[in-house]
Amino acid sequence: MTSSFKRRVLVPHYARGTPVETAHNPLACVRYGGDEAGVEVAQGCVFMTLPGPSPVLYETWHPMQIGEQQAEGTASIIPRMAGKESGIGWSCEGDVLFAAFWVQDQPELCDAVQTHYERLITLSRQKGFPHIYRMWNYLGAINQDNEYGEERYRDFCRGRAQAFDALGVELTALPAATGIGLPAGGVAVYLIAHRVMQGVNVENPSQLPAYHYPPRYGRRSPSFARATVMEGESQTVLYLSGTASIRGHESVGHTLDEQLAITIETIHSLRAAAEKRFPCLQAGRFESIKLYVRHPKDVSAVQAAIERAFPCPAGQAPLLVADICRAELLVEVEGILLARH
Repeated sequence: MTSSFKRRVLVPHYARGTPVETAHNPLACVRYGGDEAGVEVAQGCVFMTLPGPSPVLYETWHPMQIGEQQAEGTASIIPRMAGKESGIGWSCEGDVLFAAFWVQDQPELCDAVQTHYERLITLSRQKGFPHIYRMWNYLGAINQDNEYGEERYRDFCRGRAQAFDALGVELTALPAATGIGLPAGGVAVYLIAHRVMQGVNVENPSQLPAYHYPPRYGRRSPSFARATVMEGESQTVLYLSGTASIRGHESVGHTLDEQLAITIETIHSLRAAAEKRFPCLQAGRFESIKLYVRHPKDVSAVQAAIERAFPCPAGQAPLLVADICRAELLVEVEGILLARH
């Protein structure tokens, strides 16, 4: 029997203070703020808590239809399932999955990161969701050295790269990602993955692919694409990686204004590259943007500049004060751009 099923992807909704969207039965809820950290699963939802200052930000993840496909039988109609296995919290419904882990702080992060990354990706595959299209990585004291004198972000990158190597993930298959600091130790990682649809990764012509960075940035390069596109029959979604003031592989700009200008220019460059392959994105707009700012004094300027450059729905451009992956960088921007056909 042939039937139609909805093709969906996961998208976030943001709220300050209270998770109003949990009433709409999200697949996951990420809380930024508070003293605690960890991952729990209850009532079919993954609850992830990251340490940080008030006011608390809630990020809830919901399936969004981007098309409809014909399929044999009813194999694609899969109900909500959730659980926690080997420290990995997961929840899935239909063709989308959210999965996450939290690792307590370590004198050296590499081994723990590799172990948990392998568990995370293996679980995603075993549950039937081999196509990872976006990842987020948060780690405490990201710019400080570990106990052996290696910067913690570089320590983290080594473990992540070794996990991808062990699991046979090709460089060009690495998904879009973000890497940002936390005010307290530990590592938090979460991903979204699809059952049948493989994302299309996009690199930025103004930047060297991160996975080809020279050794000056660490023993292993960062492992991510600049963006990943999920194309449906009625909508196309671009997941923009965390983007900062980098040209080629060099950090550029000494002042906030300089870095903001280059970051905005870099996002336009990436979008233009994506539009060459997906012309429908020319009519797209950002449905959400998440801003990371190193210094509290820069919050108002960053919010105003990004709002002018990339307007999005009210309340859907939250800002977090956080350290960026390079000590000299002052701001980073990620987002989700949606184009209706």
